[in-house]
Amino acid sequence: MNKLTQKEIAILLLCLLVGFALRLYAFDKKSLWIDEVHTFNDSRDDLKAQIKFYKEDPSYLHPPLFFILTHRFYPFTKPERDLRIIPLILGILSIPMIYLLSRQFSPPIAPFCTLSLTFMTYHISLSQDGRSYSLLMFLGMAGLYFFIKHLKTSKKGYLLLVALFFSVLFYTSYSSIPFIVLSQILWLYQPSEEVKRPTFASFLTLNGLILLFCIPWILFVLFHYKGETVMDSLHGSPGSFFNIISNVFHDWVPHTPLTIVSVILLVLFPILARSRKSALVLLTVFVLPIGGLYFFSKLLNVTHFFTSRYFINFLPLFLITLYLSLEAMEFKFKRLKRFLRPGFLFIILFITSNLVILPLYYRCERQDFRGLVTYLMKNLQEGDKIFVQSIAYIPGMLHYFRIIPKDRHYNIPFEWKASGQEIEFRKPFTYENRTYTIYSSNICCSQYLADGNRLWIVQGEPAAKKFSETTPSVLKGYFDGSFASFRRFPSDSSMYLFLWDPSSPDEKGIDMPIK
Repeated sequence: MNKLTQKEIAILLLCLLVGFALRLYAFDKKSLWIDEVHTFNDSRDDLKAQIKFYKEDPSYLHPPLFFILTHRFYPFTKPERDLRIIPLILGILSIPMIYLLSRQFSPPIAPFCTLSLTFMTYHISLSQDGRSYSLLMFLGMAGLYFFIKHLKTSKKGYLLLVALFFSVLFYTSYSSIPFIVLSQILWLYQPSEEVKRPTFASFLTLNGLILLFCIPWILFVLFHYKGETVMDSLHGSPGSFFNIISNVFHDWVPHTPLTIVSVILLVLFPILARSRKSALVLLTVFVLPIGGLYFFSKLLNVTHFFTSRYFINFLPLFLITLYLSLEAMEFKFKRLKRFLRPGFLFIILFITSNLVILPLYYRCERQDFRGLVTYLMKNLQEGDKIFVQSIAYIPGMLHYFRIIPKDRHYNIPFEWKASGQEIEFRKPFTYENRTYTIYSSNICCSQYLADGNRLWIVQGEPAAKKFSETTPSVLKGYFDGSFASFRRFPSDSSMYLFLWDPSSPDEKGIDMPIK
């Protein structure tokens, strides 16, 4: 073992220890946010019940593997811990995995890539999130590792491992389909001039194996599919292609200086690289999937906003490309290394940009449904109603009211009012032998005050200030959601709780500014 390798191993062990601590710290302290509530409900079913559900709803947006794995911790005595165990473990294991993967591209960049992922607040968040994203990233890196190993050695055995990891990706999330398809551009990547070009037989072997492993589920879905829509129109729209790319850069390389430097490095990479073809291949693998998933959703009529989490499989290649560009810059301008090391400067900028937001992440919530419902439990009176700005709040609130859905998900009835201009969602529930109703409508709120009873209103951050200025309601509580992850990370999904009491116009609220 030479001196350089010893240093790299020491850095890897240090990164693993630091990464373990950063991801374990307070991982079970935050309230479940809305997506984790869905994980809770989706993971209650055992294997038999999962199969039954997908027979009835084969177009459900998520395949079952992650829910089956998470079910191992059922009955979720502490959901804030149990739902996050698998993401936590895979998030930690991703640190040595990115070291192994990046080393296949160029050994000198492996420590930089590993350090970047270790301190990346975005990845720490995913490792503490009860969703499948850290699992997806680990599986994708493992598949790519064996893919590059095959390109270097032409050994057929590696293709079987690539196919296995890619197939598990498919059973974990359909958002991995663009990655499985478009990562095959790497067949054009040449690790070095001495390596032989892969054969067409290898291409057929890999894709034949992937199809063989995935075809059972594809046939199952097609057999039971009866023309259901993949997603209803109430979830919003994907947004423009430019906004999606902009949000990806915002999340992966936070703060303007780091974002600008990263864009410059990507643009310069084909110019600086010794192999322009390989540089373009890596850039194409990063850019095309965003467009691929965008048009994939259009083709299948998926009406849902896009987030950088849906491209999580490409994050390792993104980091690798950045550091390969820096390595090419140092090779191109060798005299530059006498005065400064661009790689070291960039890693300092990268870590600093993430450490700025990391303490805020630990202090803040994604969506504090637990705090909101705890307050309501102490203050609800008989006859009270609850109005929420967004229907997406209802499952999170019902979860912390300890209302478990009879079926897989909550059934929230809705109706169009006679005017045709108002749609109203209504969900009654029982708490401490009293029945309350949660409403959500595009028109608020006089229709719920006609009987003189009190109305609690939950408003999101964008609408709360206008609501407080245009109604006689008083602010009773603020429940943090500064580090949610919707279109961007972080997104502010804080909730404001107002009370409108017609019989008590002098009701006092808390005195705090509303953003």
